Amino acid sequence: MKKIIALVLSLVMISSFMLPVSLAVAAENATKTPIIYIVGKQNTPVYKLDENGNWLLDSNGKKIAVDNVNQPMGMTREEYIMQNMKPVLGELAIALITKDYTNYIQSLVDAVAPIYEDLVLDENGEDLDAKIDWNYAVQKPVKGAGGFNYYYFKYDWRFSPYDTADELHQFVEYVCEKEGTEKVNIHARCYGSNVAMAYLAKSEAGLYDAPFRLNDLILNTTPLAGYIAIGALMSNSVNFDAESIDRFVTYFLNGHDLFEDPMMEMLAMTIVSAANQAEILGLGTDAMNDFWKEVGPELVSKVALSCYGTFPSYWSMIGDKYYDKAKLAVFGTTEAEGDWANFITKLDNYHNLVGDTDEATGKPLFELLFERCQEKFGMDVAVFAKYGYATVPLFDDSQITGDARGTVTELSLGGMGTLIGETFTEKELEEIKALEDYDERYLSKDNKIYAGTCLFPETTWFSKNLHHADLTQIDPIATEFFLSDGKLTVHSDERYPQFHEYDNGKFVEVGEYDETNDDWSDNPYVVLIRVLTAIFKVLNALLKGEVALPSLGADTVA
Repeated sequence: MKKIIALVLSLVMISSFMLPVSLAVAAENATKTPIIYIVGKQNTPVYKLDENGNWLLDSNGKKIAVDNVNQPMGMTREEYIMQNMKPVLGELAIALITKDYTNYIQSLVDAVAPIYEDLVLDENGEDLDAKIDWNYAVQKPVKGAGGFNYYYFKYDWRFSPYDTADELHQFVEYVCEKEGTEKVNIHARCYGSNVAMAYLAKSEAGLYDAPFRLNDLILNTTPLAGYIAIGALMSNSVNFDAESIDRFVTYFLNGHDLFEDPMMEMLAMTIVSAANQAEILGLGTDAMNDFWKEVGPELVSKVALSCYGTFPSYWSMIGDKYYDKAKLAVFGTTEAEGDWANFITKLDNYHNLVGDTDEATGKPLFELLFERCQEKFGMDVAVFAKYGYATVPLFDDSQITGDARGTVTELSLGGMGTLIGETFTEKELEEIKALEDYDERYLSKDNKIYAGTCLFPETTWFSKNLHHADLTQIDPIATEFFLSDGKLTVHSDERYPQFHEYDNGKFVEVGEYDETNDDWSDNPYVVLIRVLTAIFKVLNALLKGEVALPSLGADTVA
């Protein structure tokens, strides 16, 4: 009997100790705001519909993604594209001789259109023949880092973020009801940022019959201010520049294993640099600019409306700098008239809500939106940018360091970056230090980035030598930001320095010396020595049989 009494007393004592602990844990989990992750474009499959509006199935009964509808069996997508492009090269040769580019432009449109014909939207920005397949009511949350429940928002990435925002609103309401919470956090990546911003703007304006639900927001590699590669191309602001090409080849080849042997990479890089120094490359770019003046105006419009130019999503990533010019280049008018009037309205809906510049203050609309949400709802924002890569060398400013999609200035919403492979000059540093609110803590130790001009300097992190496609490296910082309820800053936790490199799962603060500064040079003697050294190494390896020349056999040609 005594043993039973002792056991009961022990259980009571254990329970009295464990109950508060279990209640505390339960309370912590109950108050942990769920996270909605909005992925970037082309992450959700779009499937083909048959004439009755049902899924189009293959011989195995599987839904057919529209990306693959016109891809012949036994061919990769790249092979199919190259096959379509072969006739274009013949027309180009004729056009260069005759100076008549009509057939060349049409042949290029004829090559592009079949590749995207099942994916493009019509003049109303709609597609009645394809859609995504997602029933979020059966989605189970993923238990992620920090004990958060993660929900992934899927959407048709071709449509306007202004319209997709309504779907996000419904999803947010669903998550809140399922989790029993009044708020959600949102982590938005790439184009997902624009979807989040359209939802934020509509919610703040009271356009939804629901309370304001957003607690904190993370924008990761955001095109909110535009991506230069999209804006400049769609607005026909193309400019071929020898130095830009030289830099791009140097830093692109260093980060992409296009050659099996690194010696061949070095040889290719040095040959391009030598051609630049000898001004041979410049003669080529001058000719390319002259050629583009002839074909660009008509080519941009026709090709854009045969593929990505029919996606309002891409238009939202153009940025205010190029927006009106792009509409003029693609549609031939700044007025919402003609066959594409409804389409242009969809573009303007988002631009006039989020992307435009306020005339009274000169600030972007999204900046004013952030200010209102901070003041009214206490919402905090973090921004993640990457640098160390150059964008495609077709535009002015494409030499500015970025993540290969946008420049660091665009990605960080206002930060200052150097040319790829360089540091701030003494003159540039003097100008930076003369800024009214200059703070040396916002100057990276490698003298490549100044974050003091960012929209959110205290909550903007920069990852060095990370490509746009690298997704998850900043997740630990994002988790900590949400755990702190938006109170984590670039100076509040030494584990997460503002300027860092990601090395074996750890964030290492950027150092003063940057060896990539030695990869490119405008000194002709240095370039000549590099060329001779690269040629010697390749010839020596060939003689020893350590490397073989690239094959030009049937497989390579095909």
